[in-house]
Amino acid sequence: MEVEFTILSDRREGLLRELGNVIIQSGFSLLRQRMSTVDVGVQLWLRVSGREDRLLELEERLGSHRLVLSFESEHQVTSGKPKAAPAPRPAAAAKRPAQGAGSNLRSGGTAGPAVGQVEAELPGLAKEYPRIFPRLLGLQGKLPDGQKSSSMEFAGRRVGSWVYKRDYALGGKLDLSSALKQIALPALRNILSADLKENSVRVKNNPLCMPGSRCRNGEFFCGFLHGLLDESGVGGQITVREIYCRSDGAEDCVFEVVN
Repeated sequence: MEVEFTILSDRREGLLRELGNVIIQSGFSLLRQRMSTVDVGVQLWLRVSGREDRLLELEERLGSHRLVLSFESEHQVTSGKPKAAPAPRPAAAAKRPAQGAGSNLRSGGTAGPAVGQVEAELPGLAKEYPRIFPRLLGLQGKLPDGQKSSSMEFAGRRVGSWVYKRDYALGGKLDLSSALKQIALPALRNILSADLKENSVRVKNNPLCMPGSRCRNGEFFCGFLHGLLDESGVGGQITVREIYCRSDGAEDCVFEVVN
């Protein structure tokens, strides 16, 4: 897929180079770029191409970058001249440290999740961490039906990356197996009971997936694990998926992590 980004920054020097590195590290290719001076700083227009399943990661990285004041993304661009840039969506507020939190929860774009609703809950999640499930359940209940899955996964990524920065950022780079044992499992056990067998994470008594509901709601944990492992620097593309769910009758929710 192709995506257009309109980015606002207060610094021109090194902007394209640094954001170009972010784009490449996220598995995308930079197709075109245009930079102009505006009243409030510098506006950078980018067209990139890459895999749709990595778009959320790219938007998170752009939104949390120190040079990005705000950005707007337009997805599914295929051909033709660039469209007029929409008004930038402020991202700076989401990048400020939440009250009582050590590191900031990262900012993302508009890839399908109800970004505004998720962002509004992040300061409360940071303040109440690790007792986050009442707020998550409240968020889940308020989300539009068509955005529940993507929004909960988005929230999980944001919380997971924040937890890594707060609790694990001083550690060295690990391979996937070591990162699961030394980062993902301890982080999960801080919020609920969990076990690890090889690359499968078992979450016990997941309050987001109620027995008998036959409605899998494991997206938050997929995002949480993804956020932790992405921040830890595990090489390769990480895939997290729920392979067993207690809402379907399984004893516990089990998540497979591969790269």
